[in-house]
Amino acid sequence: MGGNVTVKPTFHRLIFWGHLIAGLVAGVVILSMAITGLMISYEAQLIDWANRDLRVSPPAAGAPHLDIETLLAKVHETKPDLNPSGITWKADPAMPVTLSVGKEGIFFANPYTGEFLGEGHRTWHDFFHAATEWHRFLTGSGLPKEVGKAITGAGCLIFILLLLSGIYLWWPRHWRWANVRAVVLFNPKLRDRARNWNWHNVFGFWSALPLLCIILTGLIMSYGWANNLLFTLTGSEPPPPRERPAGGPGGKREGSGPAAPSPSLVGLEPLLAQARQQIPDWASMSLRMPLKPGAPFPLMVDRGGRGQVQLRTMLNLDVAQAKVLPSPDDLLQQNLGRRLRMYARFLHTGELFGLIGQTVAALCTFATLILIWTGFALAFRRFFPKRGHAAASETAS
Repeated sequence: MGGNVTVKPTFHRLIFWGHLIAGLVAGVVILSMAITGLMISYEAQLIDWANRDLRVSPPAAGAPHLDIETLLAKVHETKPDLNPSGITWKADPAMPVTLSVGKEGIFFANPYTGEFLGEGHRTWHDFFHAATEWHRFLTGSGLPKEVGKAITGAGCLIFILLLLSGIYLWWPRHWRWANVRAVVLFNPKLRDRARNWNWHNVFGFWSALPLLCIILTGLIMSYGWANNLLFTLTGSEPPPPRERPAGGPGGKREGSGPAAPSPSLVGLEPLLAQARQQIPDWASMSLRMPLKPGAPFPLMVDRGGRGQVQLRTMLNLDVAQAKVLPSPDDLLQQNLGRRLRMYARFLHTGELFGLIGQTVAALCTFATLILIWTGFALAFRRFFPKRGHAAASETAS
């Protein structure tokens, strides 16, 4: 019995110091990911707000959009060199058509007149792109992309250890309400170190479960072994490593060189109309130009927000056969591992559950900022104690 009394505090102290040191080592990286994660929480909504001056007025209630051939012909009258690789329509009659050129180029046009509306607020797009690249790879820090990814991946891995060890540390030894209340409810009477301890536990307690989902999905996107483990655990064969083209990950932008010949659009409009009838509650439709001449046009139909893959249908518009065909890329056609991987991408941002999910993810990133701030403050007070300062009731002391 006496031996158990000696071992438990020693193990508890070991976990505490491991938690403290890991937090100090990885805190700056986690802080960086939390700040940038908070910045991009509402990217889609903020870009729509920034481009609100591009909204159009339908000529009449229920007026149809221009057919795709006429639309692009009108755009080419103003921008003859603009050869979009993708076109997106919104069901909202006031939203413009989006024309994608490569990975970075986005332009807008009036769907009723074909008037070219420009790039929109490019600054916002560049801001979110830079924040996302920093969040993933620390791009802009001077580090090679592979090194930045390794650092953020390690930060994500340590964050899991911090979360699990934190749960152990705040777990009450005796389940009395006074002990539980100290880690689940704010105490406005506390100040300084005691307040930091209270906040650290309360924010950690209420954000633990969604944070665990965010961190685990981040780990899957950071490490190939974690991604492959997801497929293995579901009995699915892991995908082969992706090979980047020699020209880099991005596509060509306007003015970057001669573009590939544009595919013929003859016979495409009836298939688009058929897809709209097939999925009448569509919110957006994104058409991609085929990579090979004569190949079907891939069409992505969303019935929800950007990341709600469960409300997405992938189709192939085969002009040669004049048919709308199911796509092998559709979510329902994928194995379980691939489906979960697609869910993980947008579970990480919360977009899988729409605006509510985004808000939960944003609140968790904010909670992470509080956890880091209070954690650093507690560590500072531990290493540099002040005379006469009221001690907090720390479980690890």
